[in-house]
Amino acid sequence: MSNPPRDRVTAEQIERARSVDLVSFLQQYQPGELKRVGQSWTLRSHDSMRISANGKWNWFSQSIGGSDAISYLSKVHGMTFQEAVRTLGGEDYQTAATVRTAREPPPRKPFVLPPKYSNNRRAFAYLCSRGIDPEIINHCIKHGLLYEDANHHNAVFVGHDAQGAAKYAMLRSTITNSSFKIEQTGSDKQYGFCMRGSGATLYVCEAAIDALSVATLRKLGGRNWRQDTYLALGGVTASAEKLPTALTRVLHDFSFKRIVLSLDNDEPGQCAARNIFTLLRKQYPEQIDVRTCVPQAKDFNDQLRLKREQNAQPPPSRGTREIALSN
Repeated sequence: MSNPPRDRVTAEQIERARSVDLVSFLQQYQPGELKRVGQSWTLRSHDSMRISANGKWNWFSQSIGGSDAISYLSKVHGMTFQEAVRTLGGEDYQTAATVRTAREPPPRKPFVLPPKYSNNRRAFAYLCSRGIDPEIINHCIKHGLLYEDANHHNAVFVGHDAQGAAKYAMLRSTITNSSFKIEQTGSDKQYGFCMRGSGATLYVCEAAIDALSVATLRKLGGRNWRQDTYLALGGVTASAEKLPTALTRVLHDFSFKRIVLSLDNDEPGQCAARNIFTLLRKQYPEQIDVRTCVPQAKDFNDQLRLKREQNAQPPPSRGTREIALSN
């Protein structure tokens, strides 16, 4: 029986390629690039890449992802489906040499905010159902940090540059129990959702809802939440080598005397907190007092909803579980 043409692959080849573990493959062909981050991996040349143990991967800065090694080689390295299958099957190792360097990121697509709906009722009701204080929601709407999009009624959290121009948007579904959330095409992650205050304290959170939750907890505790600044990183991508781009930009544009790291109470969140804490202490040894605040629940929105259920009002300003990361 003759071999199939080079532009074709057999079902057996495809099955063999799909069985290849992406992390194991990269450990063989990119051993210097692969780096462990919590329970997942990233690449040293592209720290917004996340590869999980089950083979799923996301290149957050490029808004692409997949569920196996074939999609990784196709989308990240520009291989055809057939080239990726043969490479993973060990039949085309000369092609594998191109894996050593990921393709250059494509030009950034223009950023345009989703169209606004005539009102913000669904977004408002959704955030209230998550325990966020109505005054804080209205504050964000008034200052252009939040609105409801016209097409799908998602809550849109907006990030601006120092001149007030919108540069970033995170869309989150307002449907109950939906986990849908996505960054708007063309978003620049260095301009994350940031609720500016008049004081010198910055709270650093993973998501916009966490930032609003911390502000709400501050208010419930009798604190002046308007004095503080609340920044959402848009996920956890903190490496041990450099600060998240959103945090770097805020520190460039504004000055703070205290930073409170308020990340999720899970391995990725606390790994990122340790990395950010260490880097801030090195870069701002005298200028900034760096602290950590860890929720007893999984994240600060869960913590807020738990507190509302218990009708308790302790604020997270110092944290009931402050970690001594300086050791």
